[in-house]
Amino acid sequence: MVEMSAAFRPRFRRGAADDAGEAAGEAVGEEVDGGQAADALVDLAEPVGDDAGGDDAGSGAAEDGAGEWLAYEFHEWSLESRVMLEQLLTVDQVVHSWQGTTLMVHESLEEAVDGLVEEVEETEEAKEAIARPIGSDEPLTAFELADWPEALRGELMDRLVQARVPYVLDTEGDTGPDTPDIETTHDAEVGPVCDLLVREADEERVDVVIDDLLAREEEADFEEMDGLEVNSLLSDLFMACDRLRRDPRDFDGLRGVMAHARRLARVRTPFGFAAPSWRNLRTAAGDLLAMVEDEESDEDDLRELAHRMSDTLRMLV
Repeated sequence: MVEMSAAFRPRFRRGAADDAGEAAGEAVGEEVDGGQAADALVDLAEPVGDDAGGDDAGSGAAEDGAGEWLAYEFHEWSLESRVMLEQLLTVDQVVHSWQGTTLMVHESLEEAVDGLVEEVEETEEAKEAIARPIGSDEPLTAFELADWPEALRGELMDRLVQARVPYVLDTEGDTGPDTPDIETTHDAEVGPVCDLLVREADEERVDVVIDDLLAREEEADFEEMDGLEVNSLLSDLFMACDRLRRDPRDFDGLRGVMAHARRLARVRTPFGFAAPSWRNLRTAAGDLLAMVEDEESDEDDLRELAHRMSDTLRMLV
C-alpha cells in the first residue's frame, strides 16, 4: 500500500490544471482538458443529503470552486481498498470524484479524507497481520482444550477460521516460548489437543468466540424461536414489567411475568444476539420471576427490578 504523505499529493488549481487533466484523462482512457476536469469537479460538488450545505466541511468552498483541488494517487491500492474508501467517503458525505485510480477532493476536505485513508490503511494492515502465519518468536496466549469434546473443539476451529484468527494446536502440552515442532494451520485435523495457542493481540477476540460458543452449547435442549416469535415474547414481557414498575401488585403484570419470564428462560439465543448477552437477559428475567413468586418479597425491590428490566427490554423491542 502506498503511504499518502502530503509530499506525494499533487495540487491543482481551478482553470490552470492542464497536467492534472491529462493525467486524469489517461487514467480513464481519454484526454480531458485540465480546466474541464476542474469544472467537472465543481459540478460534482453539490451538497449531499437534506442538511448538506450547512454542516458538511468544505462543501461551500468546493461548490464555488475557490481554493485548490487535491489528487490522491491510489494506483497501488487493491480494488477492495478503493471500494472501502469510496464507501467511507459516501457515508461521511465527502464531495469527491474519481479519475481512474486518482481521487480528487477539495483542499478544505483534506483532513477528513486523510482520516478515512488512514482508516482504510489500518484495516488493510490488520487483515495482513491476521493472514500472516504465527511466527515462532511471537508472544502467545494459551487456552486449555484438553477437556473439550472433539466435536466442540472442531466447531471452535471453524469459528476461528471464520473470524480470521490464526491459531496453533499444541498436542504436546508445552506452551513455552521454545516449543519445538508446533504446526500452525487452519486445516489441521482436530485430534488430541492440550492447548489452543493464539497471538496475545487476538486473546480478547478468542475469548468472545469461546464465550459465545459455550453459551450456545448450554442451550442445546432449549426452545428455538424465529424473529417474530422472539419479538412478541420480549414485547409481552416488557408490557408485564411496565405494569409492575407502576404497581408491583398489578395482577396482569404478575401473571405476565410468570408466563413470559418462565418461557424466556428456556429460549435459545436468537439470530442477531450474542449468546452471553442473551444469557444475561435470561438470568435477569429469572431473578424477576423468582421475586414475583416469592410471597415475602419487598414491593419496592420488585418495583425497582421490574423498572430495570423494562428499561432493558425497551431497547430490544
